[in-house]
Amino acid sequence: MDALLASLEREADAEIERLRSDARARAAALTAQAADRLRQRREATLGQREEEGRAALERALAGARHEARGRVLAARDALLERLFGELRAALPAITGTAAYRAALPAAFTRTLAFAGDQAVIVHCAPALAALLRPLVKSHGRLTIHPDPALDAGFRIATTDGALEVDGTLEGRVERLRPRLALEALAALGVGA
Repeated sequence: MDALLASLEREADAEIERLRSDARARAAALTAQAADRLRQRREATLGQREEEGRAALERALAGARHEARGRVLAARDALLERLFGELRAALPAITGTAAYRAALPAAFTRTLAFAGDQAVIVHCAPALAALLRPLVKSHGRLTIHPDPALDAGFRIATTDGALEVDGTLEGRVERLRPRLALEALAALGVGA
């Protein structure tokens, strides 16, 4: 009987050891699985946060670029406004140059052509009235009205008010402003 008990004890000890070994193996497998799941979750969370961080950085960069572009455009607009302000201030002096006075008859005739045969009133800067009077004498349908509100150039208007043509330097500058702005920025080395 002792031998049987000893044999049963050995078998029980072996069974206990096998169960412990299986339990340790299962525990190790569960621990490894938990560690793997934890690693995967960390990687997923880290990946998600990295993606969110990249997206936030891209938004911040885009906002900064937009803001910087806005400041550049505002500075460019301010520069152009100063430039055109100085140009407008210089226009009355241009009407006193020999080049302007030499080109005035042709410009006046081109402008007058818009009115056809209609009677016309010529509104002009007071400094130009004396230069335009000889041209008016050759066209009997014209009347000269010096206008102190005009600094540089003239406007013609039909007597019925149906047509007005701006021949002022201010009007010409405004009509050419987009092209002049591009040329000025190019000359200053500022990109458009």
